[in-house]
Amino acid sequence: MSFAPKWRHSLCRTRFRAQPTRDDAHMSKFMVLLYANEAGMPRPGTPEFDAQNAAYGAVYEDFSKRGAFVNGDPLGASASAVSVRVRGGQRQDSAGPAAKSDEQLIGYYVLNCSSSTEAADLAATIPAAKVGTVEVRPVFEM
Repeated sequence: MSFAPKWRHSLCRTRFRAQPTRDDAHMSKFMVLLYANEAGMPRPGTPEFDAQNAAYGAVYEDFSKRGAFVNGDPLGASASAVSVRVRGGQRQDSAGPAAKSDEQLIGYYVLNCSSSTEAADLAATIPAAKVGTVEVRPVFEM
């Protein structure tokens, strides 16, 4: 059983939506992708799970106070993913994530930051960075 379907913390869409408090003219959006080994994550109902949720709650509060939080959500278990490809006009669905890895995509944030350095500094405070990888990418806004 994976933690992801029951994993609810500061990434929850219905509970948290920050209002912009910074000058958007000088800000850029960054996608922050959280990767970790699902098998090693704390299980719901354990003290470790509660501590993890408290840590994510503190991160959300910090991001919100800074005006950086745009949105974010945890993702369902990687086993529930469907990867879709179209080749030669034919759709090909396969069960599972697009890439097999020791770490799975477990959630994301979208942050409004003044620079990639600020985005990386904030990403380093996310609990997933201590047990997995947090990837930061600028969002190409059209």
